[in-house]
Amino acid sequence: MKQASFYHYVLTERGANNEMGHFAEAVFNDLMFPKHAHDFNVLSTYIEEYGSAQMSLTTFDKLYESYQEWLNF
Repeated sequence: MKQASFYHYVLTERGANNEMGHFAEAVFNDLMFPKHAHDFNVLSTYIEEYGSAQMSLTTFDKLYESYQEWLNF
């Protein structure tokens, strides 16, 4: 089982020309993003309170689900 943070997983989506790629780019450019967080509630609260327009909660939900699956492989 992997121990990577959500931030490290999201960076794998950078450069994609879709909503996940735009989300990843926004996360990369956000210097205050919780880079070592794994917890859904910590991450979603941060995005709700401090996230940019490119960090939609719908996209976050999709990415977090993919992240959980990725951790298990």
